[in-house]
Amino acid sequence: MDTELLNEICKRVQEKLKEAQAKANTTEEEKEALPSLLVLTEDHGTICHETLEHTELAGYYCMECAMLTDYQCCMKDYEGVVLYTLSNEALGKVAHGILDNGFTRLLGQALLEGKKIYAAREGIELYRYANTAPKAFYQRLEENLQLLTDSGMVIAPHEHMADLILHGAGKEEKQESKQECSENTCESRECGGSLACEPVKEAVKDPEPELKEAALDKKIITEKDMIALGNQRIKRVLIQEKAILSDLAKEYAKKHKMLIERREISSGKREQRL
Repeated sequence: MDTELLNEICKRVQEKLKEAQAKANTTEEEKEALPSLLVLTEDHGTICHETLEHTELAGYYCMECAMLTDYQCCMKDYEGVVLYTLSNEALGKVAHGILDNGFTRLLGQALLEGKKIYAAREGIELYRYANTAPKAFYQRLEENLQLLTDSGMVIAPHEHMADLILHGAGKEEKQESKQECSENTCESRECGGSLACEPVKEAVKDPEPELKEAALDKKIITEKDMIALGNQRIKRVLIQEKAILSDLAKEYAKKHKMLIERREISSGKREQRL
């Protein structure tokens, strides 16, 4: 075989190996940099495992179970909490600042530190008594739940949990967190058991909004940066002309239809470093 051809083949193989190694190193670094979410329950269940083992979530977050560590977790290590059970007893304790066990301590600490808290509607015990509890008593307990939602907790059905975590609360989840009663509950209680139920009004279409944009003044843009912007529903991202965009960041932007523009970023448009 021609020596020159052999050298060319070896050169190309070496280049491919270097590219593969660089990509592997980048992927490993990004995995280590993934934010963590804590799945918090009062007892063992099955529905929470669907979130713990969710394939898409695993690409963006490190999912951990509080029960597996006997609640020996430091809330500072987590971006947020996914709550799958909330008994009336625990609800009353946390609402009144009584943090006397592992579960209430972690939930209370998450509230105190302003962490994101996503609660599955199916795990909230209070809702099971919507049609049987005396109206006055139900409303009194519901005030405790209102305190938590006013403090930032978002309530949504389990089937919407992954999308809620990845993309933020849409209109349905926001409305659910404020009203905290289903249509059946409203009908059976004539809205007496709800917190903020109002007559349904005909929706008025708003004019099409402009794309929400943000500027990232960073040399290296990672997937974590794009996830943070995605959670804020940012659709146009401005980056420096020479900024390096990781492959996973590109994939996330493409998947979630985020427009990336390279341009000089003025001081007035610069975002804080994520």
